[in-house]
Amino acid sequence: MSENHYANATTHTAARAAVSRLAANDITFDETSGWRTQPTTVVFWPGPPLQAIYVGMGQSLTLHRHYATQISISLDAPLRMRTHASEPFTEQQSFVVGPDIPHQVETTGVPSFVLWSEARALADLARRLRTTSASELPALPSDLLNVLLPVLPASGGQVPDEQAGQALLSHVLTTLIGPSLPDESPDDPRIASALSLVTPQFLVEQSQPITSLATRVHLSPSRFRHLFRSEMGISVQSYLRWQRLMAAGYISARGASLTEAAHAAGFADSAHLTRVFRATFGVQPSHIFKNSHAVQVILGALC
Repeated sequence: MSENHYANATTHTAARAAVSRLAANDITFDETSGWRTQPTTVVFWPGPPLQAIYVGMGQSLTLHRHYATQISISLDAPLRMRTHASEPFTEQQSFVVGPDIPHQVETTGVPSFVLWSEARALADLARRLRTTSASELPALPSDLLNVLLPVLPASGGQVPDEQAGQALLSHVLTTLIGPSLPDESPDDPRIASALSLVTPQFLVEQSQPITSLATRVHLSPSRFRHLFRSEMGISVQSYLRWQRLMAAGYISARGASLTEAAHAAGFADSAHLTRVFRATFGVQPSHIFKNSHAVQVILGALC
């Protein structure tokens, strides 16, 4: 686990002060015009663990699911969401989505903060909230929400740089799971070793990546699949697809075309990348990575 992602997450007070200073000194926000005058900002840290924040006007997203835990908070009208296309939407000010939980979100015109994180501690939080609330999309407890809400609007509609994004991320993580994460490594060292092998280069070069990973950690493919799901809570195939998608997003955000990013991450073409991205996030990748007049993408440091 890299310490870089959490270097600012020492205490609630320090993180909140950092956000407040950055908001006061660097972030312009026209209260009269409101959020609609500000481009949405996405800050993306490749990890591990991968983390991203979204600050700005919400969107209409189709039904999707992903490996990351998601925390969504409205800064105005309630968020509308559901877990099945046939169900009516429910409305909440916040919701927590655990890994691989299908969800559809309708937040068009609603200023929102969204966090996606691979951190297992957040996945555990989502699991506990689902159990206690008997809901697939539970709301954040009011005590946590009340700590976060005074800080989030201070970010306005735009986070100016990675430093401001890191301060905001640190405050949110500190509030939700404490000033530091527990060891995120899988309990089984063979799975930990396999994860360390999964790089963009590996994903492109290996025509049979699951067999290759199983061989390298001295397991049969079937035993490796079973053990991986037991340790990670997701199939190895889904995990590899997620890693390809994250690699493509990072490469695209650095200026590559979607076709170039798709090939560099092991997708057949840009259409293949677009289908997987939409199924994972409910929106086309071009709306995020090739829409600079409306969305500012900031890259955090690689670990």
